[in-house]
Amino acid sequence: MTNPADLIFMRRALQLAENGRGAVSPNPLVGCVIVCDNKIIGEGWHRQYGQAHAEVNAVAAVITPELLPQSTVYVNLEPCSHFGKTPPCADMLIAQRVRSVVIANEDPNPLVNKRGIEKLRQAGIEVTTDVLVDEGAWLNRRFFTSMIRIKVDKQCIRTPAGPSVAHAGRCRAGGQQHGDV
Repeated sequence: MTNPADLIFMRRALQLAENGRGAVSPNPLVGCVIVCDNKIIGEGWHRQYGQAHAEVNAVAAVITPELLPQSTVYVNLEPCSHFGKTPPCADMLIAQRVRSVVIANEDPNPLVNKRGIEKLRQAGIEVTTDVLVDEGAWLNRRFFTSMIRIKVDKQCIRTPAGPSVAHAGRCRAGGQQHGDV
């Protein structure tokens, strides 16, 4: 059963994530809340594509960074684990020595996809997932859909006779669907 405080703080992270709407695409909407002794000590969201992610902005908002090792981070999407336009958020949270991380959704991006969670756990950080998972999935439904399409496209094999699929399923090519093979 989910801790009632986890629901409250995750709802706040989801609210913050909404602030990025229209500014972060093609990235997902992400909000982050940092809590120590049931008090919010930092908040942030991904404000602009190519700029700092929600976790970085939330840590930067913490006035008393000495509290971070005693804190729980609430983030609606798994912290990234790869270098892109910004460094990995999972690495930053590990460096800050946060006690625990609560996540709504795993990141379906093939560059992340549970690697952020694994990094955090290997560093001894307690990780809880699937808190308000449906609300998080709804918030980022466009991002999740685009990641599913990317995954399907990568499973396609092109042959001289046209696209086919290595397994039973669908293959997209040129925006059109091709039948099962």
